Amino acid sequence: MNQPDFQLKQQNFSGVSQFYRTTPTRAYVVEVGLSSSIRGDILQEAVNATLRRMPYFSDALTERNGDFYYAVNPLPFEVAETQTLRRVGGAETNWHCVDVTYWNDTAWFSMFHGFCDGLGLNLFIEATLYNYFCIRDGKQYSVEGVRTPDSPVLPEEEKDAFAQAHDLPEDYTWNFFAEKFMHFPEIDEKPLDYMYGVPVKVKEDEFMRFVKENKSTPVAMLHVLMAGAVQAVHPDNEQTVGALVPASLRRHLGAENTFKNCSGALRLPYRMEEMRGLSFEEQAQRARALLKQANIPEPARYIANQMGGALRKMSAAIPNFAGRLPYLDFQKNSTNDTYMIDYVGGLKAGEYGREIVRTKYMATNIDRNFNTVTLYISATGGCFHFEIVRAFESGVYVDAFLDQLSRHGIAYVREPESRYVTPENGLITDLGLL
Repeated sequence: MNQPDFQLKQQNFSGVSQFYRTTPTRAYVVEVGLSSSIRGDILQEAVNATLRRMPYFSDALTERNGDFYYAVNPLPFEVAETQTLRRVGGAETNWHCVDVTYWNDTAWFSMFHGFCDGLGLNLFIEATLYNYFCIRDGKQYSVEGVRTPDSPVLPEEEKDAFAQAHDLPEDYTWNFFAEKFMHFPEIDEKPLDYMYGVPVKVKEDEFMRFVKENKSTPVAMLHVLMAGAVQAVHPDNEQTVGALVPASLRRHLGAENTFKNCSGALRLPYRMEEMRGLSFEEQAQRARALLKQANIPEPARYIANQMGGALRKMSAAIPNFAGRLPYLDFQKNSTNDTYMIDYVGGLKAGEYGREIVRTKYMATNIDRNFNTVTLYISATGGCFHFEIVRAFESGVYVDAFLDQLSRHGIAYVREPESRYVTPENGLITDLGLL
């Protein structure tokens, strides 16, 4: 399929792990449920206002000699009324790498992960929701931290933090998988062709009060609760239970304002011999300390240097996409750990936030290497929204986690389980690269 000859912008370094796959990566999607039906004409007007403030969200991605570039895309960014998610990044979305669809009271914001990360997508969603409610209600809401139409452009909103080498001692090395973590037995089974997702809602003030009473943080607390759930299901386990925790590297790489990919991951252990003798509060504090120890500049700079450096070497040595696949498929041999905890933060909203009744983050991890339990967390409208997803049949870990909430007096609302699969991105196949 012929892509228009778009005007090239910067080369894309930060998305390298998403491009070079033998099977195209699937869309990352945020589902937002409102308390009333969505008006499509206003949603389109809101998206247009967002793009006037942040025109880079309308960019395309294009390939030249195995390298990928951001490119100016003048084709219309069209909101669609449909229940079917579209193949983002390719011809179906006019080569836009972010897509917006809606049906009744629900909107879906989809992205190709090679274009931006979850925090980048949140910038787009926050601005679009702000514009939507301002237009619909005929008033200017007050909100902090949202890139509104009249907010000033910040320095380096389009910075690619992986495009440059970052200072490190010459002898610095870092082994991400130095410590072995327990794996669920289900991970060795053939994954399903879809995901199960269980939405759970907890009042934000009540959960934060519980976190603060135990002198911890949301991610560290959820790690201890999840580890307790694993112990309940596998009482004889002596292996270290470990969480993979995606984390923004923006602060460490001097790219606080970028919309582009700027994420890595931390590994957070729960060592049985260490935790067994501690009270629950002490465990929560220990998890917090371990998380703080892991979130330091040197590993972030190492990740950026390794990934950006690998691409720079390939650009010089192998000037085509197919030739690079064996070398740049970073996640070919990757494995998640016991589970993943992905705290994507909250959608910033003003008074209209009370009309946002549901946020659901959806990624399709049906590759065997990623077939584990993932806990997505977001905070919007006075609630923490947990989405517990998996690609195997048994829901035993969901039940055990919810039992941990009950044991600690945390009230929750469990909503019906759903099945979903997000579509493959349209970019790689529509460019004819696979």
